[in-house]
Formats: sequence, C-alpha cells, structure tokens
Amino acid sequence: MDERAGGDEVERCRQAVVSGANQEIAQLERLAGACRHMQDELQESLELMGEGSSMTTILSRGGTSDVIPRLTEELDRTDAARRVGRGAMIRLALAEGMTTIQLAERLGISRQLVARYRDET
Repeated sequence: MDERAGGDEVERCRQAVVSGANQEIAQLERLAGACRHMQDELQESLELMGEGSSMTTILSRGGTSDVIPRLTEELDRTDAARRVGRGAMIRLALAEGMTTIQLAERLGISRQLVARYRDET
C-alpha cells in the first residue's frame, strides 16, 4: 500500500471515530433522560408511599409502565453505540500502526475481541 492510500485509510478511520463519538454522546444524553425519568418516577412513588398511598394507587398512575422498558431500550442503544465507537477507534489505532497486542493491553480486552472489532464494518 502506498503512503497516500494509507493516509486515506487513516482519514477515513478518523472520520468514523468522530462520527461514532458524536453518536455515543447523543445516545448518552438520551440515556441520561431515561434515567432522570426513572428517578423522577421513583421519587414520586416514594413521596406517595410516604403520604400513605397504596401500591395499587401508585402503580395506577399514568406513565409508570414505560419507565423500565424505556430505560432498557436506551441501555441497549447505548451499548450498540459504544460498540460502533470502540470499533472505529480500534480500526483507527490499527491504521496508525498500533498492534493488536498493544490495543488489547491498553484497552484491557482480549486480542480476539480486538480482531472482531477490526473485522466489523
């Protein structure tokens, strides 16, 4: 591979890292919103319990049934965004000359996992 082709690959990988990081940040903001929503619901439930409300009454309030599914969905999306970002970062580090062993050691993951991330598209 000539030097320019290698430079093109590094630049493509850099753009993928930036894109992945931006996606992770946006997803983390959505996750934080879901966490705040769950926190608000729990706080309100505790307040109602403190006022003597029954669990039946507390659970009958609107909006409580979506708290856990929403949080679970956002956690899954966050994990997916993290995987994409980590893969892009690993491919960039490899394109810049790091070895699989170096990456595995620095990230605290197996060489096999580094290779899996490398091979994802």
